[in-house]
Amino acid sequence: MPRIAVPEGISTKVFILDDDALPQIPALLDEMWPGKSAWIVADGNTWRAAGERVYRILEETGRPCCKPCILPAVPKPHPDYTLACQLAEMMPDNAVPLAVGSGVINDLIKTAAGIRKVSYCCIPTAPSVDGYTSKGSALSVGGSKKTVPCPAPAAVVADRNVLLTAPPEMAAAGYGDLAAKIVAGADWLIADALKQDPVRPEIWNIVQKDLRAWLADPADLKAIFMGLAATGYAMQQHNDSRPASGAEHLFSHVLEMEHLKYNGEEVSHGFKVSVGSVISLRLMQFFLATTLEEARRLAEPPLTVDARKKEIAELLKRRCYGEDPARLSMEKFQAGDAAFVRRKEIYAVWNSLQEKVARQLGDQEAFVKSLKDAGCPTTPEEIGLDREQSIHGIFTAQLIRRRYNILDLLYDAGLLKTAVEKMF
Repeated sequence: MPRIAVPEGISTKVFILDDDALPQIPALLDEMWPGKSAWIVADGNTWRAAGERVYRILEETGRPCCKPCILPAVPKPHPDYTLACQLAEMMPDNAVPLAVGSGVINDLIKTAAGIRKVSYCCIPTAPSVDGYTSKGSALSVGGSKKTVPCPAPAAVVADRNVLLTAPPEMAAAGYGDLAAKIVAGADWLIADALKQDPVRPEIWNIVQKDLRAWLADPADLKAIFMGLAATGYAMQQHNDSRPASGAEHLFSHVLEMEHLKYNGEEVSHGFKVSVGSVISLRLMQFFLATTLEEARRLAEPPLTVDARKKEIAELLKRRCYGEDPARLSMEKFQAGDAAFVRRKEIYAVWNSLQEKVARQLGDQEAFVKSLKDAGCPTTPEEIGLDREQSIHGIFTAQLIRRRYNILDLLYDAGLLKTAVEKMF
């Protein structure tokens, strides 16, 4: 049974990526979950893509198998914590869940397995997201997009023949999610320079060392999936999504909470992240093009606490973001003397940080071209956003997490509004 090595000390113990991996599942289940029945969870589409074959293979090999749970294909299952709880209640006793699907199915079963305190096996049907091997699930909880704590899959069985049958837009979405690690890496360097979140070299290298090699050919699904899996391992080791997620993901989360649709369909996570990545890149280009002297001259005066609360309330007036953003954004807000101390810290690292960010980004327009070549959207209009929605999404993205990034750097420096105005 060919296996790809995984880092030591993480929840995922087995990673199989092979041209015909599905027939290897019975032996894997005997090895890792002896005596347990298999419980397949899929939706209508992923059942046809792989779930039905997995069920047939289990039956033909005499492996105990519970009645599969097949969620509707239309409407698509929503990544919602309530649905994950329902699946946890439905889960048969003494069973090992097999999550057959893409990101949503995996996150739902990952959470359900965590609730039931059992391990599970992930069988991806598309190279579409980086969350397959991550710890925690990205779900809506009370209206807010949150990372729900839960263990990563104990095993991942990725059949390359199945991945190749995924719709092209899903493969493109995976490429966009993986490419986002370039700008997310720059965000981590920003946080590190301002002593907000130190870079851990051993985890940085899991994602960044081979990142550009994985991204070299959008048609190389094996390389893309290897990269997506590696970012999940990094998140497991860091106990946080910082190694794989920056401002571009926060922009995506805002759009997810707003239930963005384009031409009647929900925009995929990877496509929202792709557009968010280009927005992050443009903001970083503003930072790179602005001298320290210009930054001091252009900086707006810090807001008072009351003015900031009013600004936040206006950004959140749609009331679709849950209760967390209003609290989190005020917790990280710097007012009065603290605001000037933060600006002094930013100015102290301005020039050296420009060099680090430029080095991380590399050829910036080649980055945008690579997204286009892979079939990813690179402008807000391509996912149905007008200028007003885009600007609102950028400012709101700065509110929803403590994780320091380019949005926070420019906001704390009094430059975010200027940067956004120049962008549009």
